[in-house]
Amino acid sequence: MKSWGASGATRACVAALLGLMAKTACGATPPSIESFAAYSDFGAVSLSPDGNRIAYTARANGKRALIVLDLEKRTMKPILAAEEGSLQVRWCRFKTPQRLLCGLRGVEHSHVDAFPISRLIAINADGTGLKVLVQNGRNRSSQYQDDVLDWRDEDPSHVLIQLTPPDDLTPFTEVYSLNVETGRQEMVQQQRRPILSWYSDDKGVVRYGEGCDDAKRCEYVTRDSADAPWRVLKRWERFADAFDFSMLGFGQTDDKLIVSAVLDDRLAVYQLDLTDKADKELMFAHPQVDIGGAIEWPGTNRVIGFWYETDRYQRAIFDAEAAAIFEVVDKSLPATTNFIVATARDDKLLLIAAASDVLPRQYYLLDLERKALRKLSGIAPDLALAPLAPMKSVKVTAADGTSLPGYLTVPAGAEAKNLPTIIYPHGGPHSRDSWGFNEIVQFMASRGYAVLQVNFRGSTGYGQAWYGAGLRKWGTVMVDDVNAATRWAVTQGIADPRRICIVGWSFGGYAALMGAIREPDLYRCVVSIAGVADLRTLGWQWKSYYGGDGDANYLLGSDSDELAAGSPLKSAQSMKAPVLLVHGRSDLQVNVEQSQRMYRALGAKKQREFVLIEEGDHSLSRYEWRKTLLTKLEEFLNDSQGLDSQGLRDSQGLRPTKENAGQGPASVK
Repeated sequence: MKSWGASGATRACVAALLGLMAKTACGATPPSIESFAAYSDFGAVSLSPDGNRIAYTARANGKRALIVLDLEKRTMKPILAAEEGSLQVRWCRFKTPQRLLCGLRGVEHSHVDAFPISRLIAINADGTGLKVLVQNGRNRSSQYQDDVLDWRDEDPSHVLIQLTPPDDLTPFTEVYSLNVETGRQEMVQQQRRPILSWYSDDKGVVRYGEGCDDAKRCEYVTRDSADAPWRVLKRWERFADAFDFSMLGFGQTDDKLIVSAVLDDRLAVYQLDLTDKADKELMFAHPQVDIGGAIEWPGTNRVIGFWYETDRYQRAIFDAEAAAIFEVVDKSLPATTNFIVATARDDKLLLIAAASDVLPRQYYLLDLERKALRKLSGIAPDLALAPLAPMKSVKVTAADGTSLPGYLTVPAGAEAKNLPTIIYPHGGPHSRDSWGFNEIVQFMASRGYAVLQVNFRGSTGYGQAWYGAGLRKWGTVMVDDVNAATRWAVTQGIADPRRICIVGWSFGGYAALMGAIREPDLYRCVVSIAGVADLRTLGWQWKSYYGGDGDANYLLGSDSDELAAGSPLKSAQSMKAPVLLVHGRSDLQVNVEQSQRMYRALGAKKQREFVLIEEGDHSLSRYEWRKTLLTKLEEFLNDSQGLDSQGLRDSQGLRPTKENAGQGPASVK
């Protein structure tokens, strides 16, 4: 990576971040494709410990850069190119008021395969002192090098980091003390099979580890102090035995472990006392939904509460001091969902991220001593000023009468009646859609489409039975629930049945293809972005990764005939609607061959188009890749549904789709 000089820095960026830019009136024109594509550039926001600087990534001079804003001097300086080769800056954090650490993610190619990598760099806030911390050290072979275990705030020169041992191809990690100036490493914890992940307590002592080996033998281990021996808390066999809990973090004292475990079909929060080894003590449970995860106080490994989702994000804070601070935050920003992302000046200055369904993340500084709130910026100022579409919680009725939770987004100012509609199933498949700002949903809504999302059976967050109802049922239960949501939108009068398309990404791309195969007359067009077309090939790909054999059998099943029957590739000729396939060549999660083979299987007699994005990853995470995707998506949807470029019906109401039969794939660099 090369550091980036100050030349070319724009005053407009400084003004926007400081909230000094004059607000412009929101017109009727929807945000541009460029505004939506730029959303992916902004991130990696960090506050210096003295509260004087903020680092973030954004576009500067037409490129993504790491930028440092001096809050006192009101100056902005790009200090580093945030993309170089396959590597991209994914996160940054100030170690000291002057020194930043950043994690980069990318792809490396061997003579046989491509595989994900990460790197860790350090750079001073003025752009000097750039150093790749691990790559040139003794752990030259470590695949992942940015897993900082403990920031050791009391020590300005060192952090704890997890790395695989040098020249060892196994994934079992060791812990090192890493000098952020020189890159020098000192062993703290040796490899102990089958431990894959280590955790340190609030004092920086490595106290807990967990992992499984390639024979599916799993262990939880702990110790009472840095000098005490390790002891096994639990042994079990992955996919065969039930296990008691999952680690969330350390509690208010270092001998308390906060964990999640199943209670009455749903994940609840418990506390374990590591000293007396007593039974788990229940801390919190919700009667309808799972606990989603832990909330840690920024900059520490101390759990202060946990979050969960009903139809909205919720939090439960058990730390009294933290709860009082969150109360102040929420009263200061009552219309948004708020997160404390960093603190400075002994926790008296808070960096707050605030967002809603119609507002991308805005950043504020809250000074608890001065009782002052200062707005900094939004992730994408153009989008923050635009009239975006509200997201409404809905209940969809499945074919068997089951109530499916979901979200409906209707174009701003429109009535939810007889609209051109996009069905947008989530990826995973074992994840979920959530209420909040979603740039792809908002893009489609800004172009005149209602967007319906459904948390089909197999989605996470709704208990073990809900998850299990979709397990290994990719092409049946989960897809049938998606199609049921489509029919529900029609019966409710929301969707015009002549103008419904299905769009999906990853598993959502699979669901789009399979949904249109199972019910060919339901959709006017189909879009699969990085989608799965052949379940058997996906299983083989998973099995090439460590532990992937068990994952493939557990999540997909092992019956070859069932996998074939559940693959869109097998039934491509049943497709009636035009199909758009978009895929990045460097996608490591779903190989690009999935879309290439689907394109060939559809054949020249089908209306289909394939857009190959050179070097694109699974998320199409760069501005250029997103711009290509959104440009093609808008064109394809409008052509298929008979809408013009502004999302309005033409004079005939409908017009024929553009004939793409026989075209070769478009290769985009």
